[in-house]
Amino acid sequence: MGIKDGLSRLFEKKVDEDDYLDLDLDIDEYEQELKDDAEVKMYVKTAELTGLYDVPELKKEIYAGNMLILDISLAKRDKVLVEKAIKDLKLASMDVGGDIAGFGEEHVIVAPTGVKIERKKLGGR
Repeated sequence: MGIKDGLSRLFEKKVDEDDYLDLDLDIDEYEQELKDDAEVKMYVKTAELTGLYDVPELKKEIYAGNMLILDISLAKRDKVLVEKAIKDLKLASMDVGGDIAGFGEEHVIVAPTGVKIERKKLGGR
């Protein structure tokens, strides 16, 4: 056995039937999920704001009509970053007729068109 044969045996990929999963895929179930998604008008999505590079993707979600719950805890160390990002998101929410509000110290909610955020807490005194 030469070097070429030895190397080809070393890198030869052995395929075993046990390596494959026998999945019983139900196409009707998949089609039903697609149909259900077509009826959805808005998603509530969670995201983290870690830098200004996150803002374009978040704005896409706002323009798509989705509600965002943002965790800004990682970005809070840089006050300028948070102010700039929130200003950009506020302009996007105003552009679509939505709303934006802080929720606690580390969260921001961005609502889509036709949704306003109530700033008064319910219950409690």
